[in-house]
Amino acid sequence: MQSDSRPKWSKSVSIFWSIAILIVGILLVVGFFYLDKNNRISLAIQSWGAWGIILSIFLMALFCVIPVPSEFLMIMNMKIFGVWWGIFYTWVGAMIGAVAVFFIAKSIGSRIIQAFITEKRLQQVNKWIKNRGPIGLLMVRLVPLPFIVVNYSAGVMESVSTWEYVWTTGIGLLPYDLGAALVYLGLSTKYIWWIAIGGLAVVGIWVGGYLFSRSANKLNRVAQ
Repeated sequence: MQSDSRPKWSKSVSIFWSIAILIVGILLVVGFFYLDKNNRISLAIQSWGAWGIILSIFLMALFCVIPVPSEFLMIMNMKIFGVWWGIFYTWVGAMIGAVAVFFIAKSIGSRIIQAFITEKRLQQVNKWIKNRGPIGLLMVRLVPLPFIVVNYSAGVMESVSTWEYVWTTGIGLLPYDLGAALVYLGLSTKYIWWIAIGGLAVVGIWVGGYLFSRSANKLNRVAQ
């Protein structure tokens, strides 16, 4: 009985913290935009020069290591540095954080993964990657799971090499980042076509993740 109740408790706590982090993140973004309505904060950070950029990249990398959504920082980066430079610094920080997560997971092992993903799901993803190689690793980033889950999971998989992880991460980050950039660009310029294109890109990622999840589940049932 004790082993059955523990996962439920962990899942409830995980949902609670996810909702709490989401609310806090939204409040931070709203508060930032309100305080920066005259661009005083953005101009101040821009005046720091390279240090402002380094701080932005460092925070994004940190957010990718700890289980905190980084989308809020992505929005702030685009507000401060402009859409394309902001999304570029976001991508660089996410890459650094993802590589750090990969080696942390290799050092610590699968113990930390249990806080994010079940053993059954981990084995399912691992089997998918083994059967399809680097393309499978690239496709697994379409799964409706936070990137940090995929990053930590890849770190404990023997079938994933460092180089395969790096290049698939770099490419895998681009569709969502570009889609988010186009949506932000459309909202900031009130140009409906950018919103539509960016929205389609983000929706396409979600649909792809859903189709991948269905395909992986079918393969898992067949194997059983």
